[in-house]
Amino acid sequence: MRLLGLLGWISYKFTKHRIAGIPLTWYLVAFAIAWPALLIAGVARATAVGVAVAVVAALLVVAIAVGARNGYVVFRPAEARPTVVGPSLRPEQKVPARATGFFEVSGMTQYLADARAWFETVETREHIVIAWNPLSRFLLLAKTPKHLSGMWYAFFQPAHIRALQTGRMSFGGRIRPALRIAYAAENAKARGDLYLAFDNEANLAAVLDDLLRDAPL
Repeated sequence: MRLLGLLGWISYKFTKHRIAGIPLTWYLVAFAIAWPALLIAGVARATAVGVAVAVVAALLVVAIAVGARNGYVVFRPAEARPTVVGPSLRPEQKVPARATGFFEVSGMTQYLADARAWFETVETREHIVIAWNPLSRFLLLAKTPKHLSGMWYAFFQPAHIRALQTGRMSFGGRIRPALRIAYAAENAKARGDLYLAFDNEANLAAVLDDLLRDAPL
């Protein structure tokens, strides 16, 4: 599980970070295809360094494909739900988490993996997950698009919830207690499976308890 989570992290980094507006993944794919073609055509020489670089590029392409297969994260369902400890959440009380799924803002939608996030429920019982997508760099030259940085949101009502499932999630080799929320909000572009990973079982239990109060399950 840790290995798959690490592959997911690698895949996410190469997919999200860009050079000249092109994701790093495409540079790797282009190199992995072009280098053998140049060798066959006799344009390039098969030096030890060149072969090693080509092998690494090919392995990275495979790792990226494997890591992206499940949305960059690995979720394993638990057999039992955690026991709720402590009082129920207050309206607009924010619970810290790491969020994975589709989020929206200003008519735009994007997929985020293991983003720093907060869960809250407002007075109307609408649930909101606020995700922070910062500007970042990777391998010095690659960076995330500026227009996609900032706060992103997922909104859903209790009636939109289709399933809730607790478990454990891995991303980047770290395993945390997690919650899968399957929902379908009619007026939202961001929908589907939303994953929330927590630093402790108490926060997971508090969020689950809040969701179960009026979810149609």
